[in-house]
Amino acid sequence: MKSKRSKNRKKNGEFSMKEALQEIAIEEKRIVNKEKPNIKDILWNYPTLLKRFFNRFIPFSYIFVFAIVGIFLLFILESNVIATIVEDSKSKDTFVEGSVGAISTFNPLFVSINYVDRAVQELVFDRFVYIDGEGEPTEGIAEEWTVSEDRLIYEFKIKDDIYWQDGTKLSMDDILFTFQTAKVLAEEYGFDSVGASLVGVNFEKIDKKTIRFTLEEPNPIFFEAVSLHIVPKSRLEDEDLSQLPFNMFARYPLGTGRYMVTRTEQNSVYLSDNKYDKYDANIKNIVLKVFPDGESLEMSFRIGVLDAVGGWDYDLMSFTKEYTNVNKFEMTENYRTKLMFFNTRKDFFKEKDIRIGLNYLIDREKFLKESNIGGVVRNSVFHTESWAFNSNLEYYEYNPEKAAEYFSNIGYEKNEESGYFENDEKEILSFTLSYFDNVTNDRLVTILQQMLKEEGVVLKLEKLNYNQITQEIIATRDFEVLLYEVETTIDPDQYNLWHSLKSNYPDLNISGYSYERVDILLEDARKTKDRTLRKEKYDQVQKYLIADAPALFLYNPRFFYFVKDSISGIDLDSIEYSYQRFHNIEEWLLK
Repeated sequence: MKSKRSKNRKKNGEFSMKEALQEIAIEEKRIVNKEKPNIKDILWNYPTLLKRFFNRFIPFSYIFVFAIVGIFLLFILESNVIATIVEDSKSKDTFVEGSVGAISTFNPLFVSINYVDRAVQELVFDRFVYIDGEGEPTEGIAEEWTVSEDRLIYEFKIKDDIYWQDGTKLSMDDILFTFQTAKVLAEEYGFDSVGASLVGVNFEKIDKKTIRFTLEEPNPIFFEAVSLHIVPKSRLEDEDLSQLPFNMFARYPLGTGRYMVTRTEQNSVYLSDNKYDKYDANIKNIVLKVFPDGESLEMSFRIGVLDAVGGWDYDLMSFTKEYTNVNKFEMTENYRTKLMFFNTRKDFFKEKDIRIGLNYLIDREKFLKESNIGGVVRNSVFHTESWAFNSNLEYYEYNPEKAAEYFSNIGYEKNEESGYFENDEKEILSFTLSYFDNVTNDRLVTILQQMLKEEGVVLKLEKLNYNQITQEIIATRDFEVLLYEVETTIDPDQYNLWHSLKSNYPDLNISGYSYERVDILLEDARKTKDRTLRKEKYDQVQKYLIADAPALFLYNPRFFYFVKDSISGIDLDSIEYSYQRFHNIEEWLLK
């Protein structure tokens, strides 16, 4: 290092010739060393060299770097490294479940087909009575009951030791308020309320523990009609019923069930153990997360955020096969059916030959296999395990030759050149299928469209959101064919699906089917409790519905539940609906 004096001399131009020559020699040596860097220099200056190399080979250098990062992330995700880290950071008494879907409402006074909504309702609320696998009532909030001989008067006594999640005691006023409100929402406001089946039923408080229901006529599904979740009068009595669907209660409900909602987000709901119930659950917290698509669900599972994933689309959850620490549970939902309703109000579908022909033309087994949806083929109004199922009838099976015969009856013949069924005006046999837009349905209808194309029929698709389906299609009955899923009661009564008086919204005779003989049979089957007599009626109902084909039954969905083996106690064998999967949550264990 030069001295301060030397620097000052240089600044003042006082260098001698000798000193100048020495400076030149030092500079030349520095340049030579720069032009011929040694290993030490290269190692020391590697960031600069890498930067020059990277800039010189853009864009290939970017591609290379992203490829390396991608491979690294894939390796991490495929391994259990991150999953273990995330899992170790979670509370050991918290269970996190994921599914594809959305959150709608937790208010049990309104009908919901939403997977998460109904699971939350089952956790937060208790039912007035519960229904077992045979359709018989078991105790809930009501602990005992009597039925008059003519089956028109029912009296129930309620338990005396049930508390709301805020610590206040449940009373008969809460029971009466729940049934009255549910009925009013259906009768006076036209909402799709659980009280729709209570129209024509009167109820009155006898004393602080007893309530009486009086019916106008016998109803074989009355116990299912009163199997409602009970809501607190104190929270809802002052609310405007017209605004009840949008009330905060829809996101922050208060019940008497085993868990209470502590936080609700757009795509998550958080629940904690109810300290006022009689159970001491091992799992103190439950988090239910919903995702917009299968990719998001898969990613969250891979990084260890989720303990379980559930749903009916096996294809969306097939990634779970890669993990050896995941247990698979499954159940067929016999009381949920995916079907296509033909709108018999439309001129084209008033002809039953077109409806029968399409029933013969669709290969249901192939449809389920290609869609990888998971399910069981459904051919009838009742599932094959129901006591009402008529095994003596010939149900529709794939038979393109028979389909062609029925199409011929309405003037459509197969054009061997074009491959399509055409009428005399060269119009191709076609129709429009309306459906709810989601990943699963998109795949189903695409497969269905291709299958029908191969058979010579053009299927046009109308993709709709939830509001369009409910408010524009079902409410107005403005469609040709509707792909829809219905849930029926455990009891085989299907009055609401096929009776001609139930063809307008909000009732579920969506096809508009009308046949006086079927109406009478459905009515008669409701008038007796004798199962043998009822089955005789339902055997005839199935016979007429097969002959008229107002709908095309596709399948019963199969629910799949993939759970990490660190959780035990899951029982799907004792339930009829997937939303009941937490029925024994107090017995689950988290290792």
